[in-house]
Amino acid sequence: MQTNIRPRRDDDLPGCVAALRIVQRQDAYPLVWPADPVGWLCPKGVLDAWVCTAEDEVVGQLLLRDGGDLELRDTVAGAAGLPADRLASVSRLFVAPRARGTGLAARLIDTAVAAAAEQGRRCALDVLDARWGGPTALYERLGWRRVATTSASWWSGPDAERPVVHSYLAPDRTSIHA
Repeated sequence: MQTNIRPRRDDDLPGCVAALRIVQRQDAYPLVWPADPVGWLCPKGVLDAWVCTAEDEVVGQLLLRDGGDLELRDTVAGAAGLPADRLASVSRLFVAPRARGTGLAARLIDTAVAAAAEQGRRCALDVLDARWGGPTALYERLGWRRVATTSASWWSGPDAERPVVHSYLAPDRTSIHA
């Protein structure tokens, strides 16, 4: 399968929603289907957005945000030794089932980490615990470090079912390339 990663355009949003619907049905991501999927794909604080296409069909996407969405932003910033405004968050990452196993998620993540580094930022993210379907193993395989754990503040269900969220910090690109 030949794939291409490029900046997301507005006309990609219907394809993103279609791919996200397939991902949600198979993997329960997002955990709760949003009432406004396009709005969910276009939250506040987006710095950059990319899609991955195969045969002109959107099969994945990732957002780079300003870090304001991180559950434990100050804790993560402290672990990075940076002011909170120097963080960027990886968000809304998904790859359609038909395109998995091709390295697309890692390529999308690498694209975001490189873009953040060019902006003088370091990437972080919040991911659900593996018991809730979160891909923690992917981030750990890519060298991301877990720096904090908390309960999801956005959860509106019963407290007894509140998902566990782990905060991860990307490898520091500045020290790698210094």
